[in-house]
Amino acid sequence: MKKLTALSRLLCRYVSYCSMAALVLIMGLMTVDVLLRHLFNRPITGGYDIVTLAMTILVFSSWSYAQVEHGHVHVTMFVSMMPPLPRFLCFGFTSILSAGIMGFATAGTFQQIFKMIDEKSSTGTLLIPFWPFMALECLAFAIFTLVLALDAAKSIGAIFDEDLAKEVQAFWS
Repeated sequence: MKKLTALSRLLCRYVSYCSMAALVLIMGLMTVDVLLRHLFNRPITGGYDIVTLAMTILVFSSWSYAQVEHGHVHVTMFVSMMPPLPRFLCFGFTSILSAGIMGFATAGTFQQIFKMIDEKSSTGTLLIPFWPFMALECLAFAIFTLVLALDAAKSIGAIFDEDLAKEVQAFWS
């Protein structure tokens, strides 16, 4: 379990670099666009298209990293007051439910890729195809699903293993 956790943390860190790069791209592009618009009355053609596509990378590639760093909101006020068995069963159930929902979102995104390829969907100004960005979104969803499934396995395993119980509860406050 420790090796899987370390591997997922490493993978999520590298995926988060895509999110950081997208943020830098968006900030730089918008800054240059505003300067060009106000100084020379020449905005960047297709700036909106690029920002929109970069935004999908920014948002979806950050979710798995936030999950491994426990940056998402967990409401554990009542769960932390329960005895150990119901505590980890409840937390494990919600983790399984989250992983299942993201699994469906991943499958739906995967199907959407082929629909966009068939329809030749693209941005309005620069005609950049949407499907590569949908593929990156699908990959980010899949990684997030795996991280949620690993957290669910840890939550269920915490019923039987005290070290896992300490690890799962470490970020509850």
